[in-house]
Amino acid sequence: MPTGNLLRLQQALKLPGASLQTQYLPDAELNLLLLQLQDTQLQLDAGQIADFWQQLPYWAFAWAGGRALAQWLRHNPQAVRGKRVLDFGCGSALVGIAAARAGAREVWVADLDPNAMLAAQHNAALNHVTLHPVTAGQWPEVDVLLASDVLYDISSSTDLRTLMLTIPHWLLAESRYKKPDFVVLQCLATNTTSTLPAIGDFDEAVPVEIYCRATDSPLL
Repeated sequence: MPTGNLLRLQQALKLPGASLQTQYLPDAELNLLLLQLQDTQLQLDAGQIADFWQQLPYWAFAWAGGRALAQWLRHNPQAVRGKRVLDFGCGSALVGIAAARAGAREVWVADLDPNAMLAAQHNAALNHVTLHPVTAGQWPEVDVLLASDVLYDISSSTDLRTLMLTIPHWLLAESRYKKPDFVVLQCLATNTTSTLPAIGDFDEAVPVEIYCRATDSPLL
């Protein structure tokens, strides 16, 4: 990654003593650029807390849903092997990279945050894979949709609803309490994992369910 882009990501962290460090995730067998703190028990004033949560650098985390789906793909590569894949709301691109390493023919990544797209390309280079960025609103033709940790506001995600109803196959990793009601789901697996880095309650292990469309075969 060009030095200027890495500096831009560093400045976007919005936390004292924060940096970006490459970390190996053994469960997914890949590397990610993740947020690191000198002190995980931060003492912040109200203004700093509000600023951080309003501009959360979610692309600097390996979220529980993404970790669960990446691990599932590592054990079930046939779900994406030889297929065109879209990682929707990619963040760090953990899932897209896992799909590429599992043998996907083509992997596209999409995110509203330009910093996430920068992080995705950096993480792709770390893992020696190629990811194709989606231009706003111009969705590629793909075989499989991958999405994780994106249903905190399903009512506002028109794009996700449209994609789930039009793309032939999809894999969705979310808490059992957050799932769409406009499709019939089939649960493929449940994995209890946590978000990295462990800041505050992010270290809490949570059950993540991996869903596909009910009409799909268990392994797509």
